[in-house]
Amino acid sequence: MGLRSTGVKAVVISVLAACAPARAQDVSWPDLAQPVQAVGGGEGDAAVVVGIEGYAFVGPVAGAESNAKLWNRYLADTRGVPPRNVKLLTGVDATREEVLDAARKAASRAGPAGTLWFVFIGHGAPAKDGQDGLLLGVDAQQKAESLEKRGVRRGELLKILSTSRAGAIRVVLDACFSGKRPDGSSLAPNLQPLLTVASPAAVDPRLVVLTAAKGDQFAGPLPGVSRPAFSYLALGGLRGWAGQGRKGAVTAGDLRRYAADALDATLRGRNQTPDLIGKEDAVVAVSAGEAGPNLSRLAEATAGGGAREEMFKISSLPAVPNVQAPEAIKDLGGGADWRDLDVDALGRYDEAAEFDKGDASAAGKAAKWRELAAAAPKFAEKALGRARQWERFVEELAAQEQARVRRAEARDKDWLKLGKLLAMKTAVPEADKKRWALMFVQAYGKTSEENPYVEDVAKYLPPGTVKVTPGARAAAGAASTASSGQAGKAGIEWVTVPGGTFTMGSDDWAASKPRHAVTVKTFQLAKTEATNKQYRACVEAGACTPKGTESYCTADSPGDDQPVVCVNWEQARAFAAWVGGRLPTEAEWEYAARSAGKERKYPWGDEEASCGRAVMSEGGTGTGCGRHTAWPVCSKPVGNTEQGLCDMAGNVWEWTRDWRHDSYEGAPADGSAWESPAGSGRVVRGASWWSGTAENSRAAYRSDFKPDIRGGIVGFRPAR
Repeated sequence: MGLRSTGVKAVVISVLAACAPARAQDVSWPDLAQPVQAVGGGEGDAAVVVGIEGYAFVGPVAGAESNAKLWNRYLADTRGVPPRNVKLLTGVDATREEVLDAARKAASRAGPAGTLWFVFIGHGAPAKDGQDGLLLGVDAQQKAESLEKRGVRRGELLKILSTSRAGAIRVVLDACFSGKRPDGSSLAPNLQPLLTVASPAAVDPRLVVLTAAKGDQFAGPLPGVSRPAFSYLALGGLRGWAGQGRKGAVTAGDLRRYAADALDATLRGRNQTPDLIGKEDAVVAVSAGEAGPNLSRLAEATAGGGAREEMFKISSLPAVPNVQAPEAIKDLGGGADWRDLDVDALGRYDEAAEFDKGDASAAGKAAKWRELAAAAPKFAEKALGRARQWERFVEELAAQEQARVRRAEARDKDWLKLGKLLAMKTAVPEADKKRWALMFVQAYGKTSEENPYVEDVAKYLPPGTVKVTPGARAAAGAASTASSGQAGKAGIEWVTVPGGTFTMGSDDWAASKPRHAVTVKTFQLAKTEATNKQYRACVEAGACTPKGTESYCTADSPGDDQPVVCVNWEQARAFAAWVGGRLPTEAEWEYAARSAGKERKYPWGDEEASCGRAVMSEGGTGTGCGRHTAWPVCSKPVGNTEQGLCDMAGNVWEWTRDWRHDSYEGAPADGSAWESPAGSGRVVRGASWWSGTAENSRAAYRSDFKPDIRGGIVGFRPAR
């Protein structure tokens, strides 16, 4: 997190403090606004002090402006820096352009016998390449591109400051380069972690680096006070605290040791160890002789119940990695005499290259290049290299989707708790509700499309904070959230699917025509297909009859966590009733498979079905993604619906309540089951591992089986 370089002598105080939540109870930290004895020495100095508390688009940094003003007073009143040589930037003035312009002017004004100071207190973030830290301007938005564009690179700043004639440079960076807010959530999606590398400007012999914490730690506020801790303690150290009230030189080592002792004595639930790079005995300034606070008494004040613990905190969120498709191919053929060319092989290469430019899936492109390698040995090495590029891209996409799924699961888990807290009338203060609501939308999104719960928290937020789109409520369903995601009988995990109107069917198959509007009420669906273990519990309870005993009934799905098969429609219905539910209607099933009625081909979107997302017969009938059985439920989380339903495409076909009819002419429009007139078979949905193709894995595809059949590739999931 901090700068890393040997032989560094110039003073850079990197104070990383805007990363952890403040506690509610005030304790007796001294007021640094009280004047302290002037020490002088700043007549040849120049300084820039930046404090950004209220960002336009990202969360606030509590106490940032207050700390900046304290540093401004220290420089002007205690050290005696001429007023014209001190530039204070706060609020809307603290843009990237203003910061850089002020830094250039200050660099030009500091004299050879003076010190150049630069103090920044606000949000930080890692740069796009992870090679540097960013100091964010007040107008930075919650996008990685905006953070880069509206922020100042640390290395860029230090290069500007190093152009100065100043005899010493003091840079205080009160920012957190991890890109995290005080609640631990990310400032923007797709931020890369900051690599620990030296800045190009760190070789300036005038620099020594003092950071607020080790690179794997977060820095934060003082216990009990909404004020960045290390910048406060470092300033106190310069006033005299680091020398226990003695006058004289204050070194970088003195500041580090004092801050470390103060944090060790008073912090609870957070490790923060100040770090020093450069000489311990490098002089930072002259002490004003002020005695510091009694750390023993402050430790008593912050221990145990001395501060109220948060009732609600955002979960630790996994980072969603950036993924970039391979660059466009260059000519793989190379220069050659046309008389020596293998025209047939070159034609195959040309075909593969054109295919590579098209809209086929990454897996399909990889397969095409492998075909070329087998058919044209002349291009084998280069074709296999290209195939591996696309295969790595497939793996990266899968990792990205898994991270997104985990974030969605964290969001739904957090909402289960927050929703209950917001509903309380007396026990929870309105101020806490407002604060937690802001934390929640900062972590999970401020629009209905990003975050299905914004409508529920909007009334606790200032106007314009969130954007509510009517009818866009999806993702974990706010209507029955209290029970959603909780385990029921036999361990069934119920997932709420919020109601709405959608267009059911497809023009691609006669049986799925005509497309028609259907309104579905809010309902719950089991997260997974019913498993062998769950069904066995029903049999042991006497509520279900045993599954089929044919050899394939075990061979096709043998394990406890694999979906139960060889149960007919009536057996599936009996199990559903035993767990307090029923079989889903066909309309409900398709609505859920479209992630609450969205216009999409598959549960995850429109990207073609593959073994990365569904247990299907990729490669031929009976392959089951390399296994000749069904897979344990939820083995392909990147194929989940937005609500978290697993295996809505692939693994096993699933019974529904409806009779099959040759088309949707006359089908109910209210989401109910189509049970009259009776058909020859009950509708099944979702395809299976045995013969599931990209086509029949689509959300709109329908098939049927006679209700008394007990097939080795047919299971079910209950609804309620």
